[in-house]
Amino acid sequence: MARQGHRVWAARLVGYGTLIIAIASVSAYGLWQRFANESTIVALPSVGSNSKSLPENATPEVSHALDPLLDFAKAALRNHIEKHRDYIAVLIKRERVNGKLLPETKMALKLKYGVQIDPETSQRPVSVYLRTMEPKSQAGREVIWVQGRNNNKLTAHESGFLGIISVDLMPESRLAMLGNRYPITDIGIEKLLGKLIERGQRDRQLGPATVRTTENASIGDRTCRLIEVIHESPTATVDGQTVEFEFSLAQIYIDQERLIPLKYASFSWPKTPDAAPELLEEYTYLDISINVGLTEADFDTKNPAYGF
Repeated sequence: MARQGHRVWAARLVGYGTLIIAIASVSAYGLWQRFANESTIVALPSVGSNSKSLPENATPEVSHALDPLLDFAKAALRNHIEKHRDYIAVLIKRERVNGKLLPETKMALKLKYGVQIDPETSQRPVSVYLRTMEPKSQAGREVIWVQGRNNNKLTAHESGFLGIISVDLMPESRLAMLGNRYPITDIGIEKLLGKLIERGQRDRQLGPATVRTTENASIGDRTCRLIEVIHESPTATVDGQTVEFEFSLAQIYIDQERLIPLKYASFSWPKTPDAAPELLEEYTYLDISINVGLTEADFDTKNPAYGF
């Protein structure tokens, strides 16, 4: 019984913070859902050498502010599927969970796409490796999840002495979700872009907001397009029903050359008229290298470079 209790205790520690990479895709999914509330016409110019990737049937006439955003997202998704097989990066995240803003966490990420596209989702399966770098108290924590393998469970271990224990968890289980907003199953740029298109097409008829774009912003050494969504009111009326917006300001930075999101942040509504908006979530990709040639060994718990 003591041994079992120790295992559960270790599992709880593993669950806290191990799945944070998933937020990149779900968070931006939420952003796109809010994009659908835009009523201001916004033109997104073509992006450098990737301008040829824009849909052939795109038209310069804009009937809705979401139209150029949808064209942009479709081009980015097509570009990603055609050109990007894998990537490594450093992810920095800050996230408010149950009203509390958790400390900043830095993680090393490896992600590899499968070859076959799922006919139901039109997306490739993913293999994921994560290692916590900061804070020091969590440094060395690792998690591996390969879609469809190990009964679709992730494998994780804590840092330090607890690293001798590895646990298998369902991604959406209570322990795996402890201290996290989103499961690891929603991970990846490809899933992110698919959600943007799906929700944008469905929700493009919704009501007012402001979309603002800024060229030549930057994340690290990468030149980005900054897209901001601003809500003037916390609610809107859709088909006679009141819809509450979840943020007053959302920001997403798109790498202008590679058409991938590098940062997403959202802010709550001020609690009082004189208060500043509070950060809800912020996720930043740094040092992304694409098509590095990741192999199955990069997602194997028996890899001698790992601590499983």
